[in-house]
Amino acid sequence: MNIQQLRYICELSRHALKISKVAEVLHTSQPNISTQLRLLEEELNLTIFQRQRRRLTAITPDGQRVIERAQRILVELNEIKAIGSEHLQEKSGTLVIAASHTQARFRLPAVLRRFREHYPDVHISIRPESGRAIRDALIASAADIGILSQAHDSDMDLAYIPFQSYRRLLLVCADHPLLAKRKIAFRDIIRYPVVLYEPSQTAEAITRLLAQLPPPGPSILRAANADIVKAYVEHGLGVSVLPNIVFDPERDTGLRAIAVDHIFPASTTFLALNRKHHLRRYAYSFIETLAPNVTREVVEKAMAAPRRQRRA
Repeated sequence: MNIQQLRYICELSRHALKISKVAEVLHTSQPNISTQLRLLEEELNLTIFQRQRRRLTAITPDGQRVIERAQRILVELNEIKAIGSEHLQEKSGTLVIAASHTQARFRLPAVLRRFREHYPDVHISIRPESGRAIRDALIASAADIGILSQAHDSDMDLAYIPFQSYRRLLLVCADHPLLAKRKIAFRDIIRYPVVLYEPSQTAEAITRLLAQLPPPGPSILRAANADIVKAYVEHGLGVSVLPNIVFDPERDTGLRAIAVDHIFPASTTFLALNRKHHLRRYAYSFIETLAPNVTREVVEKAMAAPRRQRRA
């Protein structure tokens, strides 16, 4: 058994059992991964992955237990390496940030520009992910920092720090009839086709409201990218409710925003961190650039706090 074999099975679990994808990510060959996987299973005398015609189709119960322990081993190995190199590389290294598409597209560019002024030698990788994928990446130490819109108390290994509240806006095209109304009700919104940004908390909230109404509801157009949603709205294909950070009146000249705070309450954005993960000094600096109120002291207190105090 060796570290590389453990890394292979963890990456296979994370990438839907696709050997080709893992080979690409880890810069190796598919035959090598298959060989190392077979050697590991022979050494352990158990089957980690079920197979069908050379394809991996599922993780066995024993395999899941092995992978969970392998993930913990890799996390500890990364922490040992980080501690050893921190003093030699105070201003250089890598920083992996897993963030929702909204944060990666509309909030992080300005933050990264300011951060790079002080840390030009830090190699930054941004992973636009969904909430579950962000949490998985943090737990596996595949990311240093997570930025997402929902905290989960069930994640024992993660600390969540709220750092920003955002409002939601109803976006319509420049000549939309709703612009003539003084105050918008939800029934006014659903008189028109609705463009949903999925996956997102806002889309979930709208879907819950629609489920309470008798059919037929409004026609729905779905998109997984906020820029695409805005393009559809601008072309009159529907209306959409989006976080206020995605709308810039100087840039989005073909759109108009209508306040809907009375329908959709404000939401919170969280920093998510692996409580066992060793953060480099420049990681703390990035966090303070993103959220000046979240100092190193605040982070360390959140990382050390017991579960019931994490969101206090």
